[in-house]
Amino acid sequence: MNQLAYVNDFQIKRAVNLMEQDGVIAYPTEAVFGLGCLPFSTDAIERILQIKNRPWHKGLILVASDITQIEPFVDENYHDLLACFEEVPFSDESHLSDPDQPVTWLLPKSDIVLPLVCGDHEKIAIRLCKHPIVQALCDEAQSVIVSTSANRAGYPEMKRTEEVRNKMSQQLDMVVSGAVGGYDRPSKIIDAQTQQVLRA
Repeated sequence: MNQLAYVNDFQIKRAVNLMEQDGVIAYPTEAVFGLGCLPFSTDAIERILQIKNRPWHKGLILVASDITQIEPFVDENYHDLLACFEEVPFSDESHLSDPDQPVTWLLPKSDIVLPLVCGDHEKIAIRLCKHPIVQALCDEAQSVIVSTSANRAGYPEMKRTEEVRNKMSQQLDMVVSGAVGGYDRPSKIIDAQTQQVLRA
């Protein structure tokens, strides 16, 4: 995750301001560009689903820069599971994974989670993100952000700012420029309750 483009404060403030007005942005994450908006922005979430041609019932991921941003979205009876964000998950080979490898955790959702975000699932998918641009967006918004890969269903993910601008800019309010992290694939997905790995 070295050699990432530096965080442009003006760009971050503009992106968050647009999201606060129900905007949809694209931004670099650990492996690919993501589409994002604020988690209670129904209009923006519906736009993301339309852009991706993604059925609502599949659900979306939330990304955060801090556990305190995550807490309201997790059922308070299961807040002990938030410890998962401080763990290093084991890989299938029974060796410790790269401690920096991104992991999205499935946790029992609280009542404030919109159905458009969780789909028809009882759990919400959340990742504590280490990418500096994602962290800056969450810090500026003081909120988790909805995240899903910036591609239409069935098409490959995108990893470069110019590629996203060329293919999607007319459907977005802003493309936040920057480098993706050094990972080849999207994050692992692990159920925090069962430890089942749903995507390796």
